[in-house]
Amino acid sequence: MPLLDTTYCKDMMGTFISDLVLQVLSFQAEQERTFTKQRQAEGIAAAREKGVKLGDPARNCPTTLTSYIFVFFTMNQ
Repeated sequence: MPLLDTTYCKDMMGTFISDLVLQVLSFQAEQERTFTKQRQAEGIAAAREKGVKLGDPARNCPTTLTSYIFVFFTMNQ
């Protein structure tokens, strides 16, 4: 971006302008992130009101798998 190029204008004004542009872009990115988080929270709240279940579905481990895991961890101590 030409406004952020400090190799062209190394004087005080060029540095000031590039710092100012960087601060404005940083503020804009921060605001966009805040708005995105807010919209996401509103969407999650609306989905919960409708009764939508969020996340992965619950999985039932077979009992044999649980016993194998127990044996594995007790033998490796």
